[in-house]
Amino acid sequence: MKRISSLLVWLVIISVLFITVPRQKTFAQDVVVSYQTFYDELSPYGQWVEDPEYGNVWVPNEAPGYRPYATNGHWAMTEYGNMWVSDAPYGWATYHYGRWTYNSYYGWVWIPGHEWAPAWVSWRSGGGYYGWAPMGPGYNPGGVYDYPENYWVFVGPAYLYQPNVYSYYEPRHVRRYIRETNYINETYADHNYHSTYYYGPRREVIERETHHPVQVYQVSNARSSRESNVRGNEVQIYRPAVSGETRQTARPTNSVRATQPVGRPQEISRHEGNRQPQFRQDIQQRQNNNTGVIGTRNQQQQQNFQQQTNRPQPQHIQQPENRPQQQQQMNRPQQQNRPQQQQFMPQPQQQNRPQPQQQQQRSQPQPQQQQRPQPQQQQQQRPQPQQRQQSNQKSQEERGRR
Repeated sequence: MKRISSLLVWLVIISVLFITVPRQKTFAQDVVVSYQTFYDELSPYGQWVEDPEYGNVWVPNEAPGYRPYATNGHWAMTEYGNMWVSDAPYGWATYHYGRWTYNSYYGWVWIPGHEWAPAWVSWRSGGGYYGWAPMGPGYNPGGVYDYPENYWVFVGPAYLYQPNVYSYYEPRHVRRYIRETNYINETYADHNYHSTYYYGPRREVIERETHHPVQVYQVSNARSSRESNVRGNEVQIYRPAVSGETRQTARPTNSVRATQPVGRPQEISRHEGNRQPQFRQDIQQRQNNNTGVIGTRNQQQQQNFQQQTNRPQPQHIQQPENRPQQQQQMNRPQQQNRPQQQQFMPQPQQQNRPQPQQQQQRSQPQPQQQQRPQPQQQQQQRPQPQQRQQSNQKSQEERGRR
C-alpha cells in the first residue's frame, strides 16, 4: 500500500508539472527585445522608410502580386485562434506584430507594433465563404473600419486550412461576397501579452460545414527567428516581448526619407497589383546609377562610396609632376603604331586602285577628244582679229602717204 500511495503522489506531482509547463508557452517572459530587432532582422528583406506620420515603416522586396496574409503562407487553427503560418523569413514579425496598409507608390507597407497576435486581420463569413483583410494602422478590434474592397480575400470553408490556400481565392466576386457576409466580431484577450485580437472562425463551425475534423495546433516559443516552423501538432514561432518605449530611440541603419507620405489605406487597381511598385523601380534605378538610395545611405554604401571616391584622388594628388611624362608615354605607342598602319594600308589601296584607274582611262579619253580640239580651234581662229588689225594699219599708212 505504501508503494502504491507513493506512486500516486509522484503521479500527482508529475501531472501538476506537466500542466504548469505548457502555460509557460503563452509568452516568453525572459525574452524582451527592442524595435531595433525589427530593424535589423527585416533589413535584408526590404527597405525601411522614414514616414512623417507613422515613423519607420517597412516595404518588402516582393514580386508583383504580393499580398500580406495571402501569399507565402497558410492558416492553421491554434489554441489562440486562427494563426497565419508564414513561409517567409520575416513572417514572425510582419504577420504577428503591427499593421499593414497599401500605398499606390510604395505598394504594401508594414507599420511595426509591439503587441503580438496570431494574425492582425478582420474576418467575415456568410454565403458559404470566409474572408479576411489585413488591419490598417491605428485600428483595433471592436472598432469600425472601412476596408477597401480589394483588401478582402475569400475562400470556401473546405479550403481555409489548405497549404496552397492561395490557389482557391475568389477575386472576381469580392463585392458580392462582401454584401453576403458579416463581420466575425469574436475577440480573444491575451492577458500575458496585453493584447486583444479577432479570433476568427471557430473550429466547431468549420467542422460542421465541411464534415471533416480540424486539427488544433499548440503554439511554442522558438529561440530565434530562424527556428520558426511546424512540427507535428505544434507551431514553433519566435515571439519575444517588444518594448514599446524603444520605438522612439531605436533607428534602422538603412532607412530612406519618404518621398511621399504613406497616408491612409488606398485601393489596389488591377494594374498596380500585377506590377512592381514605383518606389522599388526608383530605388533600383538610383542604385544602378551609383547615386545611392533616396535619402541617407547605410554603412556599407557609405564605405563603398568613400572607397570609390578616394581611390583616384591620391594618384592625381601625389603625381601632378608626372603628367607630361604620362602624355609622352601615351604618345609613344601612337608613333610606334603609325608605321604599322602604313604597312597595312597599301595592301587594300593596291588592290582597289586598278578599278578606279580603269574607269578613269575609259571615261577620260572620250571627253578629252571632244573638248580639247575646241580650244585648239579657238586658238587657230584667234589670229583672225590680229590679221584684221594689221591690214587696217597698212591701209592707214598708205592713206597717210597719199
